[in-house]
Amino acid sequence: MAQSPVTPVGSSLGLGDDKSFSKAGVSSDPGDGEASDRLDVDASHSEDGDHSNGLYAHREMSLTAEERKAEKRFLLKIDFIILPLIASIYFLAALDRSDVGNAAVAGMTADLNLTAAELSFCVAFFYIGFLAFQLPGSIMVRLLTPPIQLGTALVIWGGATAIMTEANTWQTIAGLRIVVGCFEAFIQGAPLYLTFWYKPHELATRGAIFMSMTSLAGSMNGLIAYSIQTTMEGAHGRRAWRWIFLIEGVASVGFGVLIFFILPNTPEKVKRWFTEEEKKIALRRTKEAYNIPNTKISLGQLKATVRDPKTWFYCVINLAAAISQAAWGQFLPVLLNLNGYAPNEAQIMSIPVYVCAGVSAIACGYLSDRFRMRGIFVIVGLLVAAAGWLVLILSKNQQLSYAGTYFVGIGSSPCVIVMLAWMNNNVLGYTKKAGTLAIVNMIGHLGAIGVSFSFNNKPDYYLGKSLAMGSALIATCTTILFFFYLDRQNARKLANKDTVEARMLRQKTVEEVFDGHPDFMYSK
Repeated sequence: MAQSPVTPVGSSLGLGDDKSFSKAGVSSDPGDGEASDRLDVDASHSEDGDHSNGLYAHREMSLTAEERKAEKRFLLKIDFIILPLIASIYFLAALDRSDVGNAAVAGMTADLNLTAAELSFCVAFFYIGFLAFQLPGSIMVRLLTPPIQLGTALVIWGGATAIMTEANTWQTIAGLRIVVGCFEAFIQGAPLYLTFWYKPHELATRGAIFMSMTSLAGSMNGLIAYSIQTTMEGAHGRRAWRWIFLIEGVASVGFGVLIFFILPNTPEKVKRWFTEEEKKIALRRTKEAYNIPNTKISLGQLKATVRDPKTWFYCVINLAAAISQAAWGQFLPVLLNLNGYAPNEAQIMSIPVYVCAGVSAIACGYLSDRFRMRGIFVIVGLLVAAAGWLVLILSKNQQLSYAGTYFVGIGSSPCVIVMLAWMNNNVLGYTKKAGTLAIVNMIGHLGAIGVSFSFNNKPDYYLGKSLAMGSALIATCTTILFFFYLDRQNARKLANKDTVEARMLRQKTVEEVFDGHPDFMYSK
């Protein structure tokens, strides 16, 4: 590899500009390739950088033209292997998460004599397990390995869903839904898994692709349930709602078994799919993304997560953004029906809204990666969503109100995705990053649950709409405040870069001092 000019460690050049997503601008030749298999931080100085600096192991390598071509081929390869698998997992999770509602429409409510409260319990009990297991679902990815964790999650939640086909009481369904929630929580480690394979400026696009599967599942779920209801009702003596549970559950089990064998492990442990040269590229890239192979869980990092103000900034932003997105996602058919569309027509009219929201998420993710900016895309998306909610509150015109649902979807859908990529850029340390992801997800899902209770004042639902709009505006203001906080933290690091404490911290690895390393600058 060709060598590049050295940026002095501790200076502001190359260490914290937005274009580099906080990369330390120290480069060197990795030599004979053995540097790809270890993370040596030599306590000496040389012309190719400060080896004693904890960020030296994560320096961005200068590549030859041929090496850049090889990396592009590698990136395309993991895009075609990893992304479809993760996207399919999220798609199946979204289907299984909402199958109780489809089963209720297909006859479960009548067959089991369910009251409205009992049906609500069947839906809500999912979140007991889902919230409780967010933290283990994030921090255990390396310990269990991604194929084992994600594959086992699919098999168990799929099995629990399939067993619901034999349920004769609401208690059985509610209990099994807790199991489904517990193991669906373990796929929340997927965004962390992507950080092992992708660099910081590649995350938003990929996250948008697999997380948009939730929108796709939302648009297809009703069609799938309708097809089962019209073609499988009474087949082999089973009601259609029982077939919904069985078919969707078995699909998850089958795909889970497949994941065991085909999902690549972490870069340092991967065995299949890649050549030896590609494995070296994977190891180099994962180190450049501030990962240290074979890292263990650290309780100290969990404590640091709770004490870090960034964690709570991200929580507030995600909570408020999730309320707007969940209100739109859960009540889109209801909002369309309110605007004068018949129930069946409302289901059909919601499909292009979901599609546009998915396209918006992917487009904003790509642009966020392309320009290496996060916060501004969050702010613009939130303001567009707030404008959409304002239209839905004030408008009495059917076409204008329908346009408002597009504004909300196009604005809300990218926000959580870009925010999570932003968080992954600014939080270092395996356990700290996993812990932050878990806390942010838990708080966000609590908001999504809570907003469902605000849409109870028929026929206009002003309370729910106003809450969603207010949340979008709160998230906007919090993001702007967060900008000032990050600027202040970067300025403090630069001001203290020559102190004794900074020189001592500079020699520690990112697993020891996390994003508190004096040369790591936060991106906006």
